[in-house]
Amino acid sequence: MRIIRITTILIAMVAIVGTFTWTAIHTVKAKSTLTAFQDRDPMKPLQHVVASKTFKNALDAHDLAGTLKLVGQEGSFRGTVSKFFEERDGDLIVFDFDPNFRTAITAVLKNSDFPKFPDVKMLEGKEIVVSGKFVDFHGKAQIQLTDPKQIRIVK
Repeated sequence: MRIIRITTILIAMVAIVGTFTWTAIHTVKAKSTLTAFQDRDPMKPLQHVVASKTFKNALDAHDLAGTLKLVGQEGSFRGTVSKFFEERDGDLIVFDFDPNFRTAITAVLKNSDFPKFPDVKMLEGKEIVVSGKFVDFHGKAQIQLTDPKQIRIVK
């Protein structure tokens, strides 16, 4: 009888201690959550605010004179992809930034670099920023794409 009584007392004590421990743990978690909200960092600028400043230095795709001055230098331009021209033999794809390709700069992707890029035709109609080295192609500046990081989608 004495053993049953001691066992009953021990079980009751374990239950009380377990309840106390569970309550204490959840109280600490609740307080730490409260503290986390109170100790927040000051608000940082939103991505679209920072991104718009990043793209400000990019020339407009229609600024042919401005891009021609940058031949041989690194730079970037911004425009909406209007269409693509793909050579029949599959040697290259030309990104056109105006229905009349003569009135805007172009970007060129050569066949050897095709595997590095996802399907670029998904960019049609999207505003992008293209960066890289400006090269002269028959009196007009263009950028040759060799790395997907050279293209950033604006919209």
